Amino acid sequence: SGAGIARLARWHVEADIAAGRLLPLLEEFNPGDEELTHAVYVGQGKHLPARVRAFLDFLVETVRLT
Repeated sequence: SGAGIARLARWHVEADIAAGRLLPLLEEFNPGDEELTHAVYVGQGKHLPARVRAFLDFLVETVRLT
């Protein structure tokens, strides 16, 4: 049926909320978007594969909260 509840950052879902596809629930329990976001990659060797480096660079640019 497409129903469910998830804790997602406002920046991630604000377009869907504005379009009416999602509804905010339990906002009194929402700690806000002040949480830190961490990306951790544990791989083999010293160098990151190019695709992992590209993904981490994408996260840094896209998930900037300030």
